[in-house]
This record gives sequence, C-alpha cells and structure tokens, in this order.
Amino acid sequence: TTDPATRHLSPREPSSSFLGITTGTNQYNYASANNNGNIPNQGLVAIYNLTMPTRPEHIFCSGCPILHSQFHPTEHPKLIVGGAASGQILVWDARVGRYPVQRSSGSSMGGHDCEVVGMAVLGDNSPDGGAGGGGSGGSCTMVTASSDGKVNYWSASNLREPAEHVMVPKANLSCLRVLPGGEGVMCGDERGGLHAIIASSGNSASVAVAGAGGGTRKVVKTLHAGGDGGWSSSASDGTDDLDASLEKGVDMGHFGMVTAVATRSSAMNAGNSPRLSNKEATSSGLGGGSSRGFLRGVGGLVVTTGVDWSTKIWAPAYSNVPLLSYLSNSYDYMCDAQWSPVHPSIFATASSNGTVNIWNLATFLDKPISGSKGIPIDNFQSTSPSADPAARQGLNRIQWSGDGRRMAVASGDKLHVLGVGEDIWKSKGDEDGKVMNNLHSRGLIQEDKV
Repeated sequence: TTDPATRHLSPREPSSSFLGITTGTNQYNYASANNNGNIPNQGLVAIYNLTMPTRPEHIFCSGCPILHSQFHPTEHPKLIVGGAASGQILVWDARVGRYPVQRSSGSSMGGHDCEVVGMAVLGDNSPDGGAGGGGSGGSCTMVTASSDGKVNYWSASNLREPAEHVMVPKANLSCLRVLPGGEGVMCGDERGGLHAIIASSGNSASVAVAGAGGGTRKVVKTLHAGGDGGWSSSASDGTDDLDASLEKGVDMGHFGMVTAVATRSSAMNAGNSPRLSNKEATSSGLGGGSSRGFLRGVGGLVVTTGVDWSTKIWAPAYSNVPLLSYLSNSYDYMCDAQWSPVHPSIFATASSNGTVNIWNLATFLDKPISGSKGIPIDNFQSTSPSADPAARQGLNRIQWSGDGRRMAVASGDKLHVLGVGEDIWKSKGDEDGKVMNNLHSRGLIQEDKV
C-alpha cells in the first residue's frame, strides 16, 4: 500500500467534507466498497463526508499518481483540481463523472514535465490552500511548483496553459506555500534550501531575476541555499546577519529536504481577532507593513519542517536565518506543519514517529504545549494507551478545519479527525503582542535594524 499524499477540507463545508488522495495502487479497496469493479486503483481522489466515514462520497480517477489536490478556487465544490506525478494539472467535475474533464498542456506549452510538489491560490494563504479566498472568476490565480524548480502561475479560468512561469535556479523543489499578504510564495527544496518568489522592488541587486512569461516582474530570493550542513553559502540581503551568525555558530537552515512550509493565514476569524488601531497593528504584526519584501511582525512568521529532524521558525522581514530551531526528541523526520486558521499564535507539527505537537508561541517559545512526547495519533484507536512507539505509523499530513476546531491527520493508510479544546481555537485577542514581546525579550527580533 501507499500513503495518502494530501488532504483538503472543503472551504464551504469545513466540518463535513474532506478530500483525500492516494498516490499509488491498492490504497483502498474502492471496487468492492462501491460494488463496481471498473474503478482503476492508481491515482485516486476521494471526497469523504464525516457523517459517512466508512466510504467515500465521490471517487475520481486519473491513471497516474496524484500528489496534490484541492477544491477549485472559484467553482468549488463542483470542480476538483489535482497535480499529478506526470506534471499535469487535472480538473474533475463531480457532476460529470470520475474521469478528468481537463488536463494541462505539456512542457512545450509551458506546463510541468516533472512531478507537481505544491499547489496553492494566490491572494490567500489559508491552510486549506486558499480555495474560496483567492478572488472571483477569471481574476483568481493558482500557483503550482514542480520538482525541477519550475513555478507556474495559472488563471483559474484556464488551467490548460500557464499564464507565466518562474524558474528557481539550481533547486529541486519539494513544497510550496503562499506568503502572508497573498502575492508571493515560499518554496522549500530537496537540499534544505528555502526560496521566496516575490514582486520585484527594482532596488535590490542581490536577488536573482526570474524568467517569467508575463505579468508582474518577479524575483527569486534565496534565504538559505541548503545542502551544506545548515550553513548558508549564498549572498543575500542579510549579509550582516549572515556574518554575525557564522561567527556565533548559529544554525542557518535545513540541511535535508524541506517537507513543509507553513505561513499564517491572512484571513483570521473576525470573532477571535479584535480590530486594532494602526499603532497596535504595527506593534502586533497584523498590519506593520513590509520590509525586504516580506510582511513584518507575527503575521510574517514562517514555519518549516525537514527530514533533518528539525522544525524552524523564520522571520524573513528581519533576517535570512531562522529565529528558532527545534530538534525532534525522537530524531524522526518532521513531516508537516500548519498554522491554526483562527488562533494567531498556534501551529501544529507532525512527525514520522506518529505524533502531533501543538505549539503556542504566546505561551512558550521553546516547547510545545502538548508536551515533549507529543500526541500519539494511533493511540486514539488503540486498546492500550501505552502502545509501543516503534509500532506507530508515521504521519503524512495534517490539516486544520476552517473554524480551527478540528484537525485531520493522515497516518499511513488511515485518516483521523481530531477535535481540539477551546483553548486551542479560541483566541483572547492579545496573542500577537505576547509573541512579539517574547521574541523581543529573547533578542530574536530587533525592530531598529529593519
């Protein structure tokens, strides 16, 4: 069997609908479950309803492994978009049948010819990929990345040919996420590198100009080149930070594949985040402007995970090096990270040892609030709460529901949906200020140097 590659909660029905995918053969016996032996078992997309968890409500086939998928940003929940191992972008219509109604063109027309490693919607950086939040009609833009370093920008009304593209030089990309603010993207690569694609300001000579086919001029900004034991070997805007960090022996970034990039949602729940004055917003990071092309304050924090056993927190508006780095106690791969969509200081991480950790930066900067051993997911369905940790299945991906009250966790060939307590999804309204105070008191962020 193979593991689910991705998961995506419906933006319209966050508490009931779920989209799951398999990347290979024999993941689930859909043929017998649906009494239909004609369903291919390679490259399946399944939509589940939590009121009927024993079988999928819809099944879509592709004929090749599907690595990423989400609901269409403007036509959800009728249309589903998927990225395949072949590099194609596929579209399914739930009203038509189980086979794709549209496939993107090949590399000769600008499409991908390597596996798709990331998919998101510009204009929104919510954990569900931005469906429903990226605009309306043809103005909505989707962005995809493939393992050869190519990033394509697509009009949601035309997913056959990309509108423009950017090449990240010398990078085999592994993941992608929209940056806070909704216009730029952050990509991780297989060597541990971290790259941002942002609009050109026209006044920086240290960034590489990307080759785009049209639209806004974009540049690739490398925070960490990767592949050199965590020490940055490339020039950057933060040269002074780099030199000082090298002298102090500060960790510069991942030295193994980046498995996930997580950015904070720009669409916080209005009921959990009070309105702030301009001065308060600036100090808290909700509306403090930008620096070096990135959002300042807590809103601009980025979390990354990697196979080097580490989770790192970055503030690219202030520095090209991580603010904080956490090492897995069990020395296991860190597989995914996701910010809460409603609580401004909480994010979750998933590990290959089968545990989830929940962090609250307003409470602690150096340890998770879920405990050092994490939350063992398989134990929720085990008759023995002290099940052998070595027997747990590693976690593939995690996903918050839109209201922040549930979390979907893919573990091997199982999908778990967990409920979280009120202290996790309900914000008090002062968390942004507390996080900034914690970072300032530790000397991790210095506003006067920006």
